Amino acid sequence: MSIGRVVSTSFELAREVFNYAKEEFEKALKLNDVSLYRNAADKVFLALVIAINAYIKAIEGFEPTSHSERRRILRKIGREDLRSLYSDLMKTLHDEAFYEGVYQPDEVEYAFKKVEEIISKLEEEIKGKQK
Repeated sequence: MSIGRVVSTSFELAREVFNYAKEEFEKALKLNDVSLYRNAADKVFLALVIAINAYIKAIEGFEPTSHSERRRILRKIGREDLRSLYSDLMKTLHDEAFYEGVYQPDEVEYAFKKVEEIISKLEEEIKGKQK
């Protein structure tokens, strides 16, 4: 399988995980279920990780294996904007919502919007480079 196809499949997976997380988030809010809320927040963070890994793989030829490696590579390739946003979303979704159980639906809803934008923008950028 070509690297282009692997990357494309990864973005499809990121979208699939994102959509599942969004459904779970909406259900969590409707039912006021903190456990579903925490899981949805972590799933949308996973969608972000999958998308960033696909982006890095397309540019660098390998997938990072840790948060620190992801941030280091994003800085190395001149994507401080993406590195900063990744760190911010990791704190909101993974650290605060999932691990600490901080219930801030507005912050998580904002994070969902940003993750959806990032997935689309990174996929478009990679498709543009592959032409």
